[in-house]
Amino acid sequence: MRTTTRGLYALKAMLVLATDSTSEKPLALHRIAEQEEISAEFLQQIFFRLRKSGLIAAYRGPRGGFYLAKDMKAITALDILEAAGESLEISPCAEMKKGKHQPCPKLPGCEAGHFWLSMEKEIKTFASSRTLEDLVNSGRAANSASMKAGAY
Repeated sequence: MRTTTRGLYALKAMLVLATDSTSEKPLALHRIAEQEEISAEFLQQIFFRLRKSGLIAAYRGPRGGFYLAKDMKAITALDILEAAGESLEISPCAEMKKGKHQPCPKLPGCEAGHFWLSMEKEIKTFASSRTLEDLVNSGRAANSASMKAGAY
């Protein structure tokens, strides 16, 4: 499993929205793109997916922009990654096809396959246990610790 830039940028952009926008003060896509050094066109594609999944919403117009459609506590890292189109599958042992797991015919007697599926389950459990609020707070704590230590 290797997360693509789409997944990385989706998570970064959601963190920016979580800290810098509200429904009363939406954030323009080009500002997020500039701040995070992401192509605005690529970010627009990502936001289309995030909006379609119900994680973000938008106001149109001159003072328009994007904001979270749900509370930070209700959005998990897994929600964001899946909405962006990322797959956290690490093995073809039980690939998703048409929304259903299609296990390898050799899986029932394959210890290696069970190992990979167990690892995949742990990764998904970890990602689903971290909310956007958790990520924002851990980032703030890390920044605070860096400032106290004198790191810039």
